[in-house]
This record gives sequence, C-alpha cells and structure tokens, in this order.
Amino acid sequence: MLVGLHFSHVCYQDRGERMLVRRKFGRGDGGLWPLLLSTALAIYMAEFVVAAPRPHAPDDRAVAKVVEEFFASQPDYQNDDLITRSQIEKVVAKLVSDGVKISDPSSIAKRGLPDDSFLVREFATPNGKRFMRKIASRSGAYSHLDRLSTIPRGETTIRDLMRTKDGDKMIEYLATTKGGKNMGSMMAQARGGVDLNKPTGRIYTADDLLAALKDSMAKP
Repeated sequence: MLVGLHFSHVCYQDRGERMLVRRKFGRGDGGLWPLLLSTALAIYMAEFVVAAPRPHAPDDRAVAKVVEEFFASQPDYQNDDLITRSQIEKVVAKLVSDGVKISDPSSIAKRGLPDDSFLVREFATPNGKRFMRKIASRSGAYSHLDRLSTIPRGETTIRDLMRTKDGDKMIEYLATTKGGKNMGSMMAQARGGVDLNKPTGRIYTADDLLAALKDSMAKP
C-alpha cells in the first residue's frame, strides 16, 4: 500500500508539474516560445559565424612591400620620383603571380605615363631629374606639368622652367596657392588651353600606384 501510495503520489505530482509548465508556457503566452526560439537561433548563428572560416583578404603590407622592394631595386630611384607604365606593369605582374586578386590589372598599368612620353624623357636627363626632385613633394605638381605639356608651347615652357633657376617655384605656385589655382583655371579659357587643376587620373608615383592597387583589391 505504501508503495502504491508513493507511486500514485509521484504520478500525480508529475502530472501536476506538467500541467503547471503547460500553463506557464502554453498558448496563452504565445509570444514567449517564439522569443525563446529566436534567442536560441541567434546564439547558434553567432557561434556558427565565429567558427566559420573567413575569406582571406590581401595583406596590404605584403602589397606595399612588393611595391617598395621593386622601386628600391631601380637604378638611381628616390621616393616621389616619376614612375613609368612599364614599371607599373612589372609590379602588377609580380602581384598577380603572387596570387593577389586585382580588379582589371591592365587598366592600372594604362594609367601610368608611357615610357616615351614627354615628361618621362625629360626627367631622365640630368637637368630634368634635378627639376623633378625639386617639385616631387608638392601635391599636384606632376599633374600640373602633365596638363601643361599638352597645350601649345607647353613643352617649351616646361623646358624653360627646367633651365630657370627658380622654375620649380612657378610649379609650386600653380599647384599649391589660391592665385596659382586661379591662373590654372584661366588656362582653360585660352585657345587650345586646359584647366591645369583638373585631375588627370594618372599614376605618377609609387604612392599613387599603391593607392590604386588597394582600391582595385577592395573591389569585388
């Protein structure tokens, strides 16, 4: 009898507890179950995302190292020197061979000045190289000279500036001062002229190349 009573008590208690649980989490509290379910799902997905392997992104430092080492190997190269299309092609080819994903690598090389272009040829001369290194650190100096070389007598003007003692000061004035920028805009009004301030989209330096590569790698 005691056993039977004890068993019936347990069964009754068990049924009572289940009824209590059902009353607490039954249909009358319809918003609780979805909440618990969504919470559990969120925890599971968070653990899955953390555990899932993430796609490997190109290491910017590794790309910068390739660019730096290449130009360091070029004879008589200094930081901010004008770089050429063929040099850009070699850097891009090296990166591609290393497995770096570059969006449309040929378009990057085309943004460099051809090796036979006016500025590249002039800056390869002793006088031109001295002039180049005087203006190299001035933001916009190369693009201003590039634009200037396309207008009538522009190449002659640049050669004259190279021979003039303070010719670099004129380029600095055009590229960095308000008065110079106003003068650059006025050049567009002259016959055959161009706005010297308008960006060319060219890659002139190793820093320009590195920025273009990083932008290209960021694209899908």
